[in-house]
Amino acid sequence: MSPPTSKPEKIVHSKFKQFFSTLKRKYPNLYAIYLMTNTLFIWSGTWYLADTWAQGKDLMAPASEISLWIPIRHFSILLMGLLMLFIDDKSLQELVLMKKTPPVKNPQSRSLRKRVFYHLKTRYPNLMTVYTLFAIILCWCGTWGLIWDIPIPPFWRSLLTISTGFFLLYIDDLKLDEI
Repeated sequence: MSPPTSKPEKIVHSKFKQFFSTLKRKYPNLYAIYLMTNTLFIWSGTWYLADTWAQGKDLMAPASEISLWIPIRHFSILLMGLLMLFIDDKSLQELVLMKKTPPVKNPQSRSLRKRVFYHLKTRYPNLMTVYTLFAIILCWCGTWGLIWDIPIPPFWRSLLTISTGFFLLYIDDLKLDEI
């Protein structure tokens, strides 16, 4: 029998932890959208379940058929909101963290897109807040519409969206402290 060694054990990070660490560090806007979507899943599933019950509807009733164009329109709304948030790569982070745009020494060295958004943020911060909120609302409406388009009974749709939201928040860091 060999004596125990005092070598420090290597910390093994799971692929999920590495992925979410990179997502938080390199792409904070995408991570904020990820958290917003998961919170929306939990909120909307809970709301839909409670609303369906409060209206006295059968929670296990089969869902009605929907046209294919309805999810396509909701998906296009979602994409439009995401595009608006990605065009200005810092707007969501600045809104959530309530940080002002720091002054830049040489704004002319930046790309045209960054110069335009820098100018708008420094000259018209309220307009940029409205822009960001509008993009968030478009993402929210698109995601919410896609959730409602799942053709299953209300109880299972609500349970699916709530559990998906909790699961996606949990796999991030194996905690639910974002809630």
